[in-house]
Amino acid sequence: MAGWRVAFACAAVAILFLALMPGTGGQDWFVHADKLRHAAAFLALWAIGKQARFQPSWALAAVLLAFGIGIELAQALTPTREPSLGDVLADALGIAAGRWLLGGGAG
Repeated sequence: MAGWRVAFACAAVAILFLALMPGTGGQDWFVHADKLRHAAAFLALWAIGKQARFQPSWALAAVLLAFGIGIELAQALTPTREPSLGDVLADALGIAAGRWLLGGGAG
């Protein structure tokens, strides 16, 4: 369980780093590809969080959603990024997909 918790922390730090680093400004592979990346990242955080046995599930979901909101607030403070409600919604969809696909467990 400790290993999964370390993996969760590392994944969260990596996602934060990627979200705050300067954008490349290049074209994306399709419109709204960034939303797919957000959803996939938060689905992965859900999966790792469940392996780490973070309980109850509603608390894990709340912490992940707060993390997503925090990322957007941090992006508002950077000169090369801008916050997006759509990104938060994509994060929430990733969390919901994780709960649906991988189970919510207790709570």
